Amino acid sequence: MGLRRNQEVGNIIDGVANRMHFWGITIPRVAMEMRVSRQYVWQITHYANFVSLEKAEQLKSAVERIIVKRRSGETLGERLRAARVAAGLTLKEVANRIGYNWVAVERWELNVCRPKPGVL
Repeated sequence: MGLRRNQEVGNIIDGVANRMHFWGITIPRVAMEMRVSRQYVWQITHYANFVSLEKAEQLKSAVERIIVKRRSGETLGERLRAARVAAGLTLKEVANRIGYNWVAVERWELNVCRPKPGVL
């Protein structure tokens, strides 16, 4: 019989993974928030690493902090991304609708550059 994950921890991790997907939160972003490696976050979210309830709660808190920041729209790029994700659109779909390349939209969301005022 193999190792089994604690059911409560499993439920927390599943919920976190669903929220990350819904909000478009990446593993590197969570790793930055938690100040851990991307590999560590990947292992937790993909059940490759059995963690304590405390560590699962820390992951959940980190994701919730990111969501709060996105809701408040700290930067223009984060507000753009949150609006796109909430509308259920991909980068390519948004780019096609406004006549730009998806790479440009991605750069705006990452705050690498800003769109022209007329584009907004």
